[in-house]
Amino acid sequence: MEQKKQIKQMNYEQFRAHVKKASRIRNVPLIKIVAFQEKFMKIEEVQFYDVEQNYMSVQACNTLWMNLENKSFRNMVSQPLQVYRQMPNLGRLSFENLIRELYDTAVPILMDYDPDEYYTLEQLIEILTTDEEKLIEQLEMGRFKGAFINEEGKWLKPKPEVESAELL
Repeated sequence: MEQKKQIKQMNYEQFRAHVKKASRIRNVPLIKIVAFQEKFMKIEEVQFYDVEQNYMSVQACNTLWMNLENKSFRNMVSQPLQVYRQMPNLGRLSFENLIRELYDTAVPILMDYDPDEYYTLEQLIEILTTDEEKLIEQLEMGRFKGAFINEEGKWLKPKPEVESAELL
């Protein structure tokens, strides 16, 4: 009987530290640090005011609603973390809760994975005969199941046999 592989996912504390460190070092939009699930990337208008559905306070939801012109999820994650850190009326606790929301909507970041079981961005460009910009856009929109951004900021997509691996 074939035994399933167990791949460890980054937990919330590791995710939080990773996002903050990567934001500080690279100062790029969140979408360049973390991959998000396709169902969230399709949301045209995030309902920030629906505090029953998230960890954030009414004040935090109102602050985001007033400060983001485009209310789509993609726009929200297309901002550097510093934008939220510097937002007026978004307190420390609300900022931390925003990071928890990001964790819940992100594609899990895998740890201790075998790089040989994943395609790199360069390999995917060659296999799919497409240009880098279009492929990154598709990856960012969650179009490739299991694709994630590793800790070095590189996109990885599981090769077909890895997709059935059991995640911890």
